[in-house]
Amino acid sequence: MIQNSMFPMFFMSDALRRWLGWLLDDSGFAPHEASWHVVLAQPDLRLRRYGEHAGTAGPVLIVPAPIKRPYIFDLLPEVSVIRRLTEAGFSVYLSEWCEEESGSSDLGNSVGSLRSALEKIASEHGRAPIVVGHSLGGTLAAILAAIEPLRVDKLVLIEAPLRFGEQTGALRPITAYPDSWLFGETIEPIPGSLLDLASVAAAPEEFAFGRWADAWASLPDVEAFAIHARVIRWSLDEFAPPAPLLQSVVDLLYRQDRFARNELRVLGRLARLDSLAEIPTAAIVDYTSRLVPPSSALDPLSSATVFAYVPEIGVGLQHVGPLVGRRAHREIWPRVIAWMRGTHRHA
Repeated sequence: MIQNSMFPMFFMSDALRRWLGWLLDDSGFAPHEASWHVVLAQPDLRLRRYGEHAGTAGPVLIVPAPIKRPYIFDLLPEVSVIRRLTEAGFSVYLSEWCEEESGSSDLGNSVGSLRSALEKIASEHGRAPIVVGHSLGGTLAAILAAIEPLRVDKLVLIEAPLRFGEQTGALRPITAYPDSWLFGETIEPIPGSLLDLASVAAAPEEFAFGRWADAWASLPDVEAFAIHARVIRWSLDEFAPPAPLLQSVVDLLYRQDRFARNELRVLGRLARLDSLAEIPTAAIVDYTSRLVPPSSALDPLSSATVFAYVPEIGVGLQHVGPLVGRRAHREIWPRVIAWMRGTHRHA
């Protein structure tokens, strides 16, 4: 049973891992991020804007997973989703999840903060943004779109689980444990190292063996190894999400599968997964993934445009391959951007 008294050990592990990350920075493997500034600050979220001028293609809101730092979208210029989008003429915003001292945010608070970000972007541009989400960030983006369908122009989901229960995949074992085992009685943030340990236990082929195999395969390829090393550096940059957020995600989504059952109530509204049929949706999916099985990402979507990600070397973790893979940037993102630049719902 995980007690609060054990958390200091994991927070010490977080500090050690961050120190190792700084060593990688000093060794030349720091991310090369584009410039940005904050346009909205809330307790659990800061809204970044990239660039000074409005793009001609409209606004985009990127929603990272709320358990890691967001620069995975901007590791290096040649494999940066943010730079691809700004080069294509979009006004790019990103929701940067913050570590709260109180750790009080739950699923509803997080979706509410994203809704405030939507309102801010719409007020600046006079139009609804396209929302792009990866992993659990994609799940939050889909929930947001389900309760605010008129505020979202289009939706791009990248390796984002939508259906849980039997379709949860490698992380399904977490549903077998009671909250008292997973979180204790704490309302404090959950150490990132604890989440990493749980991820490795659930999917060692992805989070342990896979990254070592990728390191070995990347050694002869200078560009691949440069990306791989920065993904590993990113994986060391721990984020401590609030316990209420993880508790509500595990209980309402993983255990009860309320979103897929059209039973999830957020911010006083019913978030119906089937309402996404009203929104043009694209999905980037790895058909080989055990972490986010294709059935979890695609079955609930009635008419999504699907882009298949094929695993490649140099990405560290295949789960982030669609964001940092060289082939993904050559072959998938030009087609995704062309789809995004198509006819807008609210034009």
